[in-house]
Amino acid sequence: MFGTCCVCLCVLNNEQGLPSVLNNIQKMQRLFTIEIIVYYDKSHDKSLEILENYHRTHTNITIIKGVSKLYTGANERTKNLSTARNFLLQAIRKWYIPPDYFIMMDSNEYACVGDINIDILETVLKYRECWDSVSFDREAGYYDYWALSIQPFIYSFFHMGPKSRDIDLCRKYLHNIFQIYKPMGENAFIPVHSAFNGFAIYKTSKFIECYYSDIIDWTLFPEGTIQTHMACVSKSLIRIFDRDCEHRHFHLQAIKQNSAKIYIYPYSLFKKVENPPPNARGPC
Repeated sequence: MFGTCCVCLCVLNNEQGLPSVLNNIQKMQRLFTIEIIVYYDKSHDKSLEILENYHRTHTNITIIKGVSKLYTGANERTKNLSTARNFLLQAIRKWYIPPDYFIMMDSNEYACVGDINIDILETVLKYRECWDSVSFDREAGYYDYWALSIQPFIYSFFHMGPKSRDIDLCRKYLHNIFQIYKPMGENAFIPVHSAFNGFAIYKTSKFIECYYSDIIDWTLFPEGTIQTHMACVSKSLIRIFDRDCEHRHFHLQAIKQNSAKIYIYPYSLFKKVENPPPNARGPC
């Protein structure tokens, strides 16, 4: 066992994904003593029913019923997610004895629904002295390029449009990095400034005083990195778009304040789903 861990879920219309996500969390109890905290936003499906049914047979889950509005666009979505994740962090701060780790885990129908490979997570925990946060690749494909900050692609592709070309450059770059690191063996951790990809584990002591925000804070970016990114893609910033992925602020703040070491593990934590739902919004 590797101590205590709080698994944090943001839930909004996640009826399709929740059963598999909760099942994967149960499997993680092989490694941790787990508490689950859910920030539930008013949904139009059976998400709350699934959570309350789970609560009837599992005492280690707390459901926070949120008050934020349903989002309708990219700006509102990241704003509401920031609110939800910050509520979850505040719930952890109120614990008498803080957990050793916390996990942010998506509960949608694609990110974390394939069977979890517990051996991969256990291997990462064996090297816990080397990192403060780790996220993972996925058999179904890496998808979360908005949350990703890896040199030289430090900033959001939304801010240097058109975005399709930049995503393709970053995708090819990350694929090549994976091919370089995988032969290094089980301790092959890729350093990044920010990454999520649906699931990330954090050392509580390094991140609990940070917060999520969709507002861009230029002071958090290491000196010269924005200029390097612009030179790499031969573009200038689109300054009228002033919102960003909430994970980037959280990770950059932890690096600046606490010298947090953030990595991607180039192996898949979740197996590919053999018969994915046709309406899935991402690769599963």
